[in-house]
Amino acid sequence: MKKLLLLCITIFFAAALYAQGTSDQLEKAGRQLSERGEVYFTFQLNSKADIEQLTRMISIDRVEGSKIYAYANSREFTKFLNYTGSFEVLVPPSLLETVSVTDNPKQVLDWNYYPSYTAYESLMSQFVTDHPDICRLITISTLASGRKLLALKITANPDVQENEPEFLYTSSIHGDETTGYILMLHLIDYLTSNYGVDDRITNMVNSTEIYINPLANPDGTYKGGNNSVNGATRANANNIDLNRNYPDPEDGPHPDGNAWQPETIAFMNFAGFHHFVMSANFHGGAEVVNYPWDTWARLAADDAWWEFVSREYADTVHANAPANYMKDLDNGVTNGYAWYTISGGRQDYMNYFRNCREVTLEISNTKLLPTSQLINHWNYNYRSLLNYLEESNYGLQGLVTDSMSGEPLAARIYISGHDLDSSHVYTDPFVGDYHRLLKAGLYNVTFSSPGYVSKTFPIQIADFQKTLLSVQLYDGRLATNFSSDSTVISVGSIVHFYDQSAGNPQSWAWEFEGGTPSSSTEQNPSVTYSEPGKFNVKLLVTRDGSVDSLIRQDYIECDSNVGISKTAASPIRVYPNPSPDGYLKIESQSRTRSVILMDALGHEVQRFQPGSGNALIHCNVKEGIYLLRIQLGEDFYISRVVILNKR
Repeated sequence: MKKLLLLCITIFFAAALYAQGTSDQLEKAGRQLSERGEVYFTFQLNSKADIEQLTRMISIDRVEGSKIYAYANSREFTKFLNYTGSFEVLVPPSLLETVSVTDNPKQVLDWNYYPSYTAYESLMSQFVTDHPDICRLITISTLASGRKLLALKITANPDVQENEPEFLYTSSIHGDETTGYILMLHLIDYLTSNYGVDDRITNMVNSTEIYINPLANPDGTYKGGNNSVNGATRANANNIDLNRNYPDPEDGPHPDGNAWQPETIAFMNFAGFHHFVMSANFHGGAEVVNYPWDTWARLAADDAWWEFVSREYADTVHANAPANYMKDLDNGVTNGYAWYTISGGRQDYMNYFRNCREVTLEISNTKLLPTSQLINHWNYNYRSLLNYLEESNYGLQGLVTDSMSGEPLAARIYISGHDLDSSHVYTDPFVGDYHRLLKAGLYNVTFSSPGYVSKTFPIQIADFQKTLLSVQLYDGRLATNFSSDSTVISVGSIVHFYDQSAGNPQSWAWEFEGGTPSSSTEQNPSVTYSEPGKFNVKLLVTRDGSVDSLIRQDYIECDSNVGISKTAASPIRVYPNPSPDGYLKIESQSRTRSVILMDALGHEVQRFQPGSGNALIHCNVKEGIYLLRIQLGEDFYISRVVILNKR
């Protein structure tokens, strides 16, 4: 059956050959298609406007002026023949250089070899064996060939999902572009070897969930068998360019006209399961940082940020590489569409459909580098790789939680007047953390979640810094709450009550056991207690037919032995009040025997033993209203304090 198929292809191209009058090139094309499933060729562009049509017809590799380099499978090449009769078939890049391949994983890390497929699997497993405290191996999918899509997770506490950005590096979605494949293996080795040794790397691993997938198209890379990367193909085993096979923001779910490939489905599921904040995919054949968008001309909402991080990558490379390295287009940086448009690329899929920030890194003009040049390209790029990874920890970040339960929320973070084309981000609903990468500036940021009242904050962002903002959203229902300036009082004292109910109540019904008055409809009433005892307080609130209530048992303790001093003649001074950082200074001419910090319910939170008249205490609590019960000699004094301490 296979021989018959190849014969049909050859007959077809022989007929096309005659029609086109370019017999030698068509013969070469037919041979490559029958042997490899794809043909590599170049041709002259009739008009730059034709790129829009051509990119839906063939897989454009790169554009140099009016010259196009491209790949095509048999179906795509048939369409291309209707476009032009003049083309030149080229030797595939993976056959231009013979490189050494080893089955020994250790030799790979000595820079002298490419790994065989089995050495690749062994090396990925060995990283976990050597660094079990920070590494986990993930099998994204197993292909029909038996080869696997593998990723290594590197982070402190790798089995726990934490409030950290998830970051992804992935390489060689085009199987014959292998420089990134080797550099990613060395990046894994660099991160794991330097963890606990180098402060920067240690902080990076501790604060980020790093995922590295060195080989996104193993069937293409090992087209010639598990022991060779020579003869690698751009496409996968089905002769499909995986970097044209993703849903596209402009051209729909199947822009290349093909079904989603097993690799595509696996990576879409992988991205859907995770919550990647930032990522990059590695290519070869050029030397440039290519940032969104690829599919259309309009600029990304975060175009200024993209130019900033892309320029940071390229400029750092320039400081550590020969003068002629990574100088393509605008000195090593380009907007994707400005170079040439493609549809169905991984970069635009991740940005538009996954609200991630993914860039395409073209890191070598030569697709299959000689092994002698691999270490040079590592030295050119590794500082930039670290810088780019570190960017995922900057910008605006925090937690979004339910104000009543404290549980994490699935929330949307949107910047009015700025966000478009899916540039907004979402929280990770399992943790509630969000990470919004932004260029320096002032932004109005809105936090929203279905069924909750939205909140908007003006936020100032600085480059190379993180701005923390955790937000609690309220679902709008009535929730009764109240506090008072005192809960332990002397007979005859006046207590001031404060409604703190959520949901904007419209009416209040208080009941004060043992108090005068015994009831009130004021929002914040004052009550006198004339008899000793412990008394309940109840509050019922209503709004638009909704009712909620709260009763606190024995909330007020009235004792004839408790002295309260709030007059100018008070022997105690407590300041600053409110306290901006939780520190309070207590001044008294008498010896301060004890200080107890109580919550609004009168429950002890902290206890201090100052031992002198003047004391400095630190209230290590959340923001709120608290009571200080201060004992001077045999007398007790209650002071209401407001703590603004943010922890």
